[in-house]
Amino acid sequence: MSPYRVEQVADRDPPQLPILFAVFLTLAPLFAVWRTAVVNWSVWYGPIAWAAEMFAVVTTTIFVISLRRRTRPVPRTVTGAVTRTVDILIPTVNEPAPVLEPTVIGALRVRGVRDVIVLDDGSRPEMREMAARLGARYLPRATSAGAKAGNLNHGLGVTDAEFVVTLDADHIPLPGFIERTLGYFDDPEVAVVQSPQSFYNTESFTFRRRHGRDGGWHEQEMFYGGVQPTKNSAGSAIYTGTSAMLRRSALDDVGGFAEDTSTEDIHTSLRLHARGWRSVYLEEPLAYGLEVNNLRQYYGTRRRWAIGSLHLLLRHPDSPLIVRGLSWRQRLNYLSAMVAHFQGLNRLLYLLVPVAALTTGVAPVRGPYAVYGFAFLAFTILSIGTVVRFGRGHYHPLHSEAFAVADTLPMLAALPAAIFGEREFGVTDKRARRGTDARLKWAYRVFALAEVSALGLAVARLIQGEHVVIAAWSAAFLTLSAGYALAFLVGMERYERRPVTPWYTNLSPDHLYRRITDEDKVPA
Repeated sequence: MSPYRVEQVADRDPPQLPILFAVFLTLAPLFAVWRTAVVNWSVWYGPIAWAAEMFAVVTTTIFVISLRRRTRPVPRTVTGAVTRTVDILIPTVNEPAPVLEPTVIGALRVRGVRDVIVLDDGSRPEMREMAARLGARYLPRATSAGAKAGNLNHGLGVTDAEFVVTLDADHIPLPGFIERTLGYFDDPEVAVVQSPQSFYNTESFTFRRRHGRDGGWHEQEMFYGGVQPTKNSAGSAIYTGTSAMLRRSALDDVGGFAEDTSTEDIHTSLRLHARGWRSVYLEEPLAYGLEVNNLRQYYGTRRRWAIGSLHLLLRHPDSPLIVRGLSWRQRLNYLSAMVAHFQGLNRLLYLLVPVAALTTGVAPVRGPYAVYGFAFLAFTILSIGTVVRFGRGHYHPLHSEAFAVADTLPMLAALPAAIFGEREFGVTDKRARRGTDARLKWAYRVFALAEVSALGLAVARLIQGEHVVIAAWSAAFLTLSAGYALAFLVGMERYERRPVTPWYTNLSPDHLYRRITDEDKVPA
């Protein structure tokens, strides 16, 4: 009898999707060849404009290829008693008790769990007392070496469980977590079953109103709803550090959780896939956590992600550029995820090039600029339209782009650290107040002002009749980027000025757990 293999069911896409895919993959290289032929090498920003556009062509093409096929694993729910040993690991360093306690309560009430281990880098007496009171195991350590990954590896050293569930300190699991994930491990090649990161504080500024309801769209929706399911067919869904179950023997095979980058989740995932292990993405919320509440925490988190990913890409022997063992689709998936963190630099170039062209009156291309403008605009519309269609309802043309523009600053700030080898480990304070760092907010205002000023320069040139063609197309391009920057800033201002007391603020840990796990009362 052959061993069980995870079965995948492909979503039925509209018939126009394969046609759009073929059209894009035909036109993208044609545009790239034509654009290369018209580079204006006589001005310094000519090659820069070409490089920025080629980056966009390549990354969009990789992204579209990776999104082509969306599959779902056939459900394999465990019924009856759980016969495999499963422990839950909860790493913590400085999260307060009101954040951690509901998670521990939830972990202890997951059906089939053997042991819940609170891994405390802070070695705090109040956490020891809480764990003892609730019935969880408390494991402090004297050093914080390796940050979260080191803490998790410390936990692996005291458990002999066949499988471990990792939960961030603020992620409250549902009772059926093990039952919904364990069955997929009957496939001996599966190392990880990952569920989406879902959040109960939908009043966070990372949520937007959609389809008539508040919190109907989330900033990470494209990743968890649009990207991760497309990795199932290649067995390469990315482990995201929480709300996941992992096979212990697979972790042992790669030396445990990866400690030498600040993005231990994607690094561990990459090592597992390079060793031939597979992963499954189960698009079903199995835990609810806290999303960031202010701009400072958002900026810090995105900068840390960019540093870790770019360090792994550029400076580490596990880089998907050189590591052995990945299939071509897996390598493409990781390259797409990591190279995306260069988009901050690319967006800066898209701002500088029109300003340079408007100032000098010399186009970055040879030949009629109007022809270039039409071609660039047409390909941009095709690219956005293709991503929207392959996002299958999870990519929002305004919100997704506005947050992408907002990521420009943390991505730019991450570049020196990633290039010169700085590693930044950090913990996000999920219950921080809404007010943000004034200097950081001013940095975003200055960035938005720069976009608007560049647009104003284009409009002024147009009114004066100077460099009319360049000014017209520059105004069209800059209108989009300035609009996205302002949309993000306006959304942030409205969020911080709206006097809202979160519904969960005064709930006891047990009451919060019961609200989260009662399906009729899970926040919409």
